[in-house]
Amino acid sequence: MNADLLPATIDPTAVSPSDISSTIRWQRWLPIAAVIGAACCWATQGVVYALILDGIQTDGLTVVTLRAATATLLLWLWLAATDPSALRIPRAELPAFTLLGAIAVTVFYPALFYTYQWTSVSVATTLLYLSPTLVTLGAAVFLGEPLTGRKLIALVSTFLGSALVVQAYQPENMRGSAAGIGLGLIAAATYGTYSVLGKKLLARHQMATVLAAYLMLGTLLLIGVKLLVSPTAWPAPREAITIGLSTGVLTTLLPITLYTFGLSRLPASEASILLTFEPVVAFVLAAIVLGESLHAGQWLGVMAVLGGVMLLTWPGRALFRTVIPLQSHLRNAPR
Repeated sequence: MNADLLPATIDPTAVSPSDISSTIRWQRWLPIAAVIGAACCWATQGVVYALILDGIQTDGLTVVTLRAATATLLLWLWLAATDPSALRIPRAELPAFTLLGAIAVTVFYPALFYTYQWTSVSVATTLLYLSPTLVTLGAAVFLGEPLTGRKLIALVSTFLGSALVVQAYQPENMRGSAAGIGLGLIAAATYGTYSVLGKKLLARHQMATVLAAYLMLGTLLLIGVKLLVSPTAWPAPREAITIGLSTGVLTTLLPITLYTFGLSRLPASEASILLTFEPVVAFVLAAIVLGESLHAGQWLGVMAVLGGVMLLTWPGRALFRTVIPLQSHLRNAPR
């Protein structure tokens, strides 16, 4: 046998400690960057909704139905061309995927839209960030993640901060937007459910399958609701395409993909907490594009919510220690 044809032996000394350190840092920061990227995309949705209503004669249920349908169609076409196996949804998991889709699409999309419309981008975004509170509690109950004293303090801070944002100290101000505030709480609850239920499904199936299954099932249910409520109220084709692409890609498909990728490599509570970069971007966009502003008491509430969330994630080392073990667990999980 010609020794020259044998593969060369890899010299362990050729891999420097700096290369290993760089790889580990990349593995740690990539899911974090993905979640923050998702937060930036989601931060635009309140402004996008407002601009759509300002320029197109339509209603909220139609907008969110077009949003979900466009995202689902594009995702399924992409996977059919690149990874058909991801579209094989196990029948045994259909109830779980249907439940996730109903909560995270059929209920969440309309609830959040009307929260934006009936309150404001700033108030709706802050209400949505009760979600980390609910996720942290849900993750403790259903996923066995520890609920420490620091987390409890942070949860109280986010709850009290949200009360200030909706001006609970002035009931006369709450009456006019009571429906919007109620829908905001529903949106927060359903938003958090995705992290908890999605986490379990991601442990058993690849990310693309989870995305394709719950988006399709949730969208079908949403289309059913739309056809029951207002079957003939649709915008012109060009306007429908504009709505579908602006909401279905920028505020749905791209951030969901980024967030699901991050969620598959981070604990559920911490992935959700990282999304609190969203309100910062949302407030800036709302101020610049829509001219919105908050009162002093509401700003205090915003700071309490964000402060509580930061308390849950500081120091950062606690986050990094969980990444590599979780990656190993997911790689060994059945699919």
